[in-house]
Amino acid sequence: MKKEMKTISLTDFIDFVSKTGSTKQTQVSKVKNRDSYHPAKDYYKYIREGIVETHQNDGGKKQLKELIQNATDPRKIDNYKTTIDGYLKFLGRKEVTWIEPPFNHWITGDLDIKINPEIGLEINGKPTYLKLYFKADKLSKIKASQIMNLLESKLRKEVADDAVFGVLDIQRGKAFVNEEKDTTLLPLLVGEAMSFQAIWDLL
Repeated sequence: MKKEMKTISLTDFIDFVSKTGSTKQTQVSKVKNRDSYHPAKDYYKYIREGIVETHQNDGGKKQLKELIQNATDPRKIDNYKTTIDGYLKFLGRKEVTWIEPPFNHWITGDLDIKINPEIGLEINGKPTYLKLYFKADKLSKIKASQIMNLLESKLRKEVADDAVFGVLDIQRGKAFVNEEKDTTLLPLLVGEAMSFQAIWDLL
């Protein structure tokens, strides 16, 4: 009998990879028992989609700042401001033009992970595709490398040769970019995917 596919986010998978010992099981249990996705529970949905739409409509920094002013939930405004400030820091004086980012699925066994950089920009003429990292915790170099290895391995065939993939720690305005097109962490990630599935099936 064929197993049902387990669909999880890239963020959830990388969080699992970074865990050690029994906390790996805790992470799988959290993902497995979580309620189905609902937009109302997606904390950064408004600001994430707002950034994308601003670029798609050729908006500038003024329009990005207006996202904070137009936010309707006062409890989120401080975090939204931190996020936009970090994004503006990343943009700096770069010349940017929106390009549609690719997406694909990384399937290992019965685990399905959507590989979806939210941002596609020509930055000073160079196609750059970025996964956005919204968490308050600082993004580590190894975590960024794991994400970029998956982006590179699944999306390279869908973009120009000179394109690069990266991860943006948006609250700090710090981008990690895979200039070397590195995929050396794939064996580790495949092993972690198999481990995730085994734990899931035993819970």
